[in-house]
Amino acid sequence: MDEHGIENHPGLMDPDWQRHAEKEAWVDQRRTRRRRRRGRRLVIFAVVLVVVAGAGIAVYRWGKASSEHYSGGGAVSTTTAPAPTDLPDFARVDLSRPFENTPAQNWAEGIAGLTVPPATKVGAFSKEQVASALDQVKQAIVVASLDPEVLQRHNVEKYTALLAPDARGDVRAHPESYLVLLADGYPLLPVAPRMTGGLTVQAGKPGELTVHADYVVTYAFDPGSRQVYGPGDLEPFLRIQADYVVTSGSNYQKSSWGLWLDQLNRYYTEAACGALKQDRVAPAFSENFDGPSVTPEPGEFDPSKPMPTGENCPG
Repeated sequence: MDEHGIENHPGLMDPDWQRHAEKEAWVDQRRTRRRRRRGRRLVIFAVVLVVVAGAGIAVYRWGKASSEHYSGGGAVSTTTAPAPTDLPDFARVDLSRPFENTPAQNWAEGIAGLTVPPATKVGAFSKEQVASALDQVKQAIVVASLDPEVLQRHNVEKYTALLAPDARGDVRAHPESYLVLLADGYPLLPVAPRMTGGLTVQAGKPGELTVHADYVVTYAFDPGSRQVYGPGDLEPFLRIQADYVVTSGSNYQKSSWGLWLDQLNRYYTEAACGALKQDRVAPAFSENFDGPSVTPEPGEFDPSKPMPTGENCPG
């Protein structure tokens, strides 16, 4: 080896400089790997409502958990500092406050993060009918996205009980098209999920009131003894757009009156791709993944921005 080679330069032999260089290289590697593991966009046309006059259609809080600790329901900001607009590439994670230093640090717990408009008359629907529809959709979002009985134990019937009788069969056959189902073996930390977003209402066809939901929800998984390097390793974020339709009136048989999920569109950030291929949500620390690089999109964390369009889970 040439004793005058660059690797023998005195500055490069300094131990402090070597430690700094190793850390910088490691952080760069983390940044590259994280940007390659952003999320998968999943578009699901869960139910297409077909209106046929006189014919049937064949086609709550972080759950009522055993402890109020899991029920959420309030703004729990632990800092007055502005939240980051993206997940940091490298940051200390406090497992008692895992959402610090993330876009969710100032979001409310559970369903309290969802903005529900005041009920007013919409088209032919009275204020009372609109209020009922909003409440039904709110409950459906709680059960589908926040309830531990559904998330962790995959209790489908808790969701089907909220739907019109004719809508229940498809949920039982394809629960992954309606519900957030966490992968087995990856428990959550004892903190409520965080949420931000809102609902809007509009009249549809005769007998149909549509409630559009657009929100982001994030979960904090327990890493156990695993080493994590930043919040993205244990906190997948889900951007969800859904159209719920409440049906009533003479255009439907009574068995079709009630709540239907019309369309569902999801985008995942920092969720494990292997689990997503099995229609389950798992934290990034559950696997090593090197996929195509994806540029972060504002809509990953902000439901006021357009829905992200990228796709980075190969296959």
